[in-house]
Amino acid sequence: MKIYWVRHGKTEENEKNSYYGKIDVRLTQEGVKEVKAIQTSFNECINVYSSPAARAIETAGLLFANVYFKVDARLLERNMGIFEGLTYRQIGRRYLAERDEWDDDWKNYVIPEGESAMMQYERVVSFIKELEEAGEDAVVVCHAGTIRMALCYMFGENLDMFWKFKVHTGMVVTTNYEHDFWYLDLSRDSY
Repeated sequence: MKIYWVRHGKTEENEKNSYYGKIDVRLTQEGVKEVKAIQTSFNECINVYSSPAARAIETAGLLFANVYFKVDARLLERNMGIFEGLTYRQIGRRYLAERDEWDDDWKNYVIPEGESAMMQYERVVSFIKELEEAGEDAVVVCHAGTIRMALCYMFGENLDMFWKFKVHTGMVVTTNYEHDFWYLDLSRDSY
């Protein structure tokens, strides 16, 4: 079984380098170009899932114009609560105490009006376990944090791995599941 993880194209929030999950923004013109540049052979895949965020649905629509795709809230980016739309520096200026708590326990700290990294991880894992059970190839259009959480689960169920992955906008990450084992497919022909 293969899962093609597709990160949405670039948005204005990406350009500002802000933290955002719940802010619902659309792709920029550059983001649309990024998505259109993805050369796909996975468009034959009948199992397509998308985060309900506008940027992910727009990306899925560009890639799969004539395919029904399922929207699943477990694929949403982490809700950054009071940190939404702010850069790390801005968070420190406005919410120093909260940022310090977040820095001290980034996995478990529940951002006010948002969620913890562990909360996002648990919902992403529940989605993946359903795919494992079904055993069918899938395309999943979502967000960098969601993909990084998925990779943490797939490669040792270790949330500390989160910081070891960089997922660019308009990027495809291909993972394979065989004999109860996950691995990355880094070949050029993987999608």
